[in-house]
Amino acid sequence: MGERAEALIRIPLAFVYGVIAWAWGIIACLAVIVHWFHALILGRRHRGIAEFTNRFIAYVYEVYRYLYMVTNERPWPVSRSRKPPPRPVEMS
Repeated sequence: MGERAEALIRIPLAFVYGVIAWAWGIIACLAVIVHWFHALILGRRHRGIAEFTNRFIAYVYEVYRYLYMVTNERPWPVSRSRKPPPRPVEMS
């Protein structure tokens, strides 16, 4: 696909990515609140919630890279390949 066509396709894809990031962001915001209380009460992080929010941040980063024309790799759900998400940071 040519560069001009790719640039034009980004406009409708921005709406799709925006809806996905918005819905996932609401869920991630609630997960962060639950995670904070979990860490406050038990004194340790919940691995599943940490990975979930980490995937959200990595996805939003991929979307921004694509929409700001830094890369031509399309993020999920349009991409053909899916990279594994980065691991959460270990805190001691």
